[in-house]
Amino acid sequence: MKANPGGIVAPDSVVGRDEIIRQLWKVLEHQSVVIGAERRLGKTSIIKKMQAEPLASHNVIYMDVEGVSTAVGFVEKLAQNLTAHLNASKKAGKLLGGMWSSLGGIEVAGILRLPEAKSAHWKSVLERLFQDLANGSGGKRCVLIWDEFPWMLQKINRNEGSAVVVDLLDLLREMRTAHTAEIRLIYTGSIGLHHVLSSLHGEGHNCEPVNDMLTVEVLPLESGDGADLAAMLLAGEGLSIADDGVAGYLADLVENVPYYIHHVVADLAGKGQPVTREAVDAVVTSALTGHLDQWNLEHYRTRLKEYYKEKAGVALAVLNILAEFQPLSRNEQMERLQTGFTPKNEFARDIVEGDREQLRELIKMMQRDHYLQQDANGAYCFHFNLIYRWWCFDLGIEQ
Repeated sequence: MKANPGGIVAPDSVVGRDEIIRQLWKVLEHQSVVIGAERRLGKTSIIKKMQAEPLASHNVIYMDVEGVSTAVGFVEKLAQNLTAHLNASKKAGKLLGGMWSSLGGIEVAGILRLPEAKSAHWKSVLERLFQDLANGSGGKRCVLIWDEFPWMLQKINRNEGSAVVVDLLDLLREMRTAHTAEIRLIYTGSIGLHHVLSSLHGEGHNCEPVNDMLTVEVLPLESGDGADLAAMLLAGEGLSIADDGVAGYLADLVENVPYYIHHVVADLAGKGQPVTREAVDAVVTSALTGHLDQWNLEHYRTRLKEYYKEKAGVALAVLNILAEFQPLSRNEQMERLQTGFTPKNEFARDIVEGDREQLRELIKMMQRDHYLQQDANGAYCFHFNLIYRWWCFDLGIEQ
């Protein structure tokens, strides 16, 4: 197997994910799922493998909704996606096509559209799509995987307002309940759904539209699986290995994250030299300090504003403080914010003035976004040591 950093991994080349896939299939017997995953951990590989190798009793229908920015656009794309899938079954495809025509839908250059006069009725159309999908299931359960779903919701919120997002989420919950025997949903994406829900709560919507779904978190590979992946990639690149433990050393150094394992092996292959631990160290250090940022680690800093908005300044300050002094308790973080941080908005001023509850909520959110983790003594540090090292290098802090 060749190193393929950032590329799509073929389902039969996915390593170490059999257990989480087994867990997901087991959960889907009873309820729908939200997949939580930090970027680069291989979430897409998992759902693509499930699509390629479904249980015999299930149909898996995958849809990337990142480009959708309106509720009616989502309904149109879903209809298009289901039509493409159900065309394999003439009866089911005819059922869906008849429904679309009966609702005034049209097809333009092979794309299903709702005329403007019908767009306001997207909720009725969505209900009919679910009904017809359930009727045409042929005795199999349909698993609908919607990738980048939280990002789509954020775009709909910006374009049409939070009330439309709430309506969509509530209706999808109703559909899960109405068709519990025939349909399951999987929401996933690079942005956590908790950000969308937090924003809705902040705008006064007291909704819990996914509390019937189980959240399953994608973690890095187990140490042995990470070593196996590194060994397979090193062998696939035809690289000479200095000692039998170097594959495990490589995987552990990048915390068994598949994306970084692929990157390190690709860089080593480019050098064409025997692979030693020193060579692995050099490649990783170069990636953490290089100005080209080949691993796109700057994203962990730049996304703070998108994730935390007016709270981003405090979040950045917390990370800068931990880079220098971790581990720290929440009280210790508060003390350092009060003595070394200049507030620039009302939220930051509240923190500096001692609002511990707002700091607690922010830190909990940063834990969910895999910036921080808490140890057995209650102190906090960076969740990933790799990101901690990069942060220290970026600030010029000695580790």
